Amino acid sequence: CKECRRRKSKCNKAIPTCNLCVKYRRHCLYEKHSRTPLTRKGMSTILETPPATDDFEWDEQDDMASLAAALSPNPNDPDDTALDGMASLSVGEKEGGYLGVASGAAFIRLLEPNMKRRTSQTRSRPSMSSYPSMIQQPNPNRQIADIMIDAYFKLFHLSYPILHEPTFRAQFSEVIPRPHGDSWLVLAYVVAAIGVWSSANSPENLDLQLFAQARSILTFNFLELGNLTLVQALTLTSNYQQKRDRPNSAYNYLGLAVRMAMGLGLHKEFQGWNISPLNMEIRRRVWWSLCVFDCGATITFSRPLTWPFDGVEVSLPRNVHDRELTPNSLSYPAETSDITPYTAVRIQASFHLATNYIYTRVIGKPLPGAEELVELDKERIEPWLKQIPPCFAESATVPPQYTFAHVGLSWRYRNFRIIMYRPFVIRKAFRARDGRPDDDSPASLHAYNSCLADAKYTITSISTYWSSNENTRMGAWYALYFIFQAALIPCICLRNLPLSDQAADWRRQITTALQTVASLAPVNVSAARCYGVIAELC
Repeated sequence: CKECRRRKSKCNKAIPTCNLCVKYRRHCLYEKHSRTPLTRKGMSTILETPPATDDFEWDEQDDMASLAAALSPNPNDPDDTALDGMASLSVGEKEGGYLGVASGAAFIRLLEPNMKRRTSQTRSRPSMSSYPSMIQQPNPNRQIADIMIDAYFKLFHLSYPILHEPTFRAQFSEVIPRPHGDSWLVLAYVVAAIGVWSSANSPENLDLQLFAQARSILTFNFLELGNLTLVQALTLTSNYQQKRDRPNSAYNYLGLAVRMAMGLGLHKEFQGWNISPLNMEIRRRVWWSLCVFDCGATITFSRPLTWPFDGVEVSLPRNVHDRELTPNSLSYPAETSDITPYTAVRIQASFHLATNYIYTRVIGKPLPGAEELVELDKERIEPWLKQIPPCFAESATVPPQYTFAHVGLSWRYRNFRIIMYRPFVIRKAFRARDGRPDDDSPASLHAYNSCLADAKYTITSISTYWSSNENTRMGAWYALYFIFQAALIPCICLRNLPLSDQAADWRRQITTALQTVASLAPVNVSAARCYGVIAELC
């Protein structure tokens, strides 16, 4: 405010009166800022704000017990924690790390600048000692139950097959040796933690104890190692940390995994290499699963792509069943037209190969024009859609165990197109708000309509999925992320174009989204905050 500026004091920017003006009984007055013009350059300026301090420092070192307390729903707590692995609710810059123009947080900052103070509020966490070790020394045979491993392979593995299930199960049962010492122990505990987290149908915290064991084994010495088991462990640790609302920690673990993978040459295949077909295939699966995780997280956080697309000479995983490729196989089996545990990762990896250039344009300055994006859609996304095998096409009926992997791919692709075309929805809505006439080109109108259509499809699809399938925490995490991004589209339209012919349909979409988000709340503690944001924006 002007008074704090005059006194050279630190203003907390509270509305209508900041804390210092309340304390000293001063008249609190804020300067009115002119609106940034809705040019492509101006849109980038609005969506991307500088940090409140000198940089984007963050600290996610809270102990596991504090995290458990923060994530446990408590009706007596007035505010939810500001931790956010979806990069959508952390609209304040402080301690959140850099979130770019294509993130959900940037979109919310644009829709409601004052929401920064409300969604970023944090409650104080109890001072508690960290979880005690389950026993003095790690012992996976006693601490990890078969049901945890089963849950991992039933739910998580079919979307992200970074492990070879028969090999890992044989190692766990000690039928074959466990490789790489403590690296394998870390992997086992993280697999168990993800299995517990994925399959839970309530916000319980047993997984935190398992992950605490994994983290207690990891030391700086691991930075001086390089093996496939550790790449798998670091990659899964990264994904788990993001799901547990430690996005920047997740980002760092992922960076370590990528560098280690390249150091092991996972990005290369060598002519005349004396390696078994199964071991070569495992390397491919690890590399492309890592690609899916890295590109997916990069898009979520709207950060620059660091994944190496050039110089990569490794084939996509083959679409084969595990029973057809074993340690005794001397040659590759023929690929099947059926769905296998490797179908989804093949298709999603090829999606990122097709769209990485589009993403770099979307996060660049100035924002690309509608004509360019529509053309890129035709050149890159449409051919990718056509090469999806019929068994996994969006309209296909898949076996129940593959339902989540199937719909998740559809939500991801449509979310990417929402991000692509969202600026044209913003521009049209804000022109209507300011009383300015439309001057949309055919390409801009196409972009606008495409964004609305993808948002509507996503809301309907997620609502149907959640009401007709097993309600697990893994499904709830992805459902909440994608439906929240989609629901913001009819919100901004209804808010600025309330008299549109489409207003009734937008209201129905928002109602459906709110009902679905409310039904996610028993499994996902972030759902209540997302519900509040959607309701407030409307």
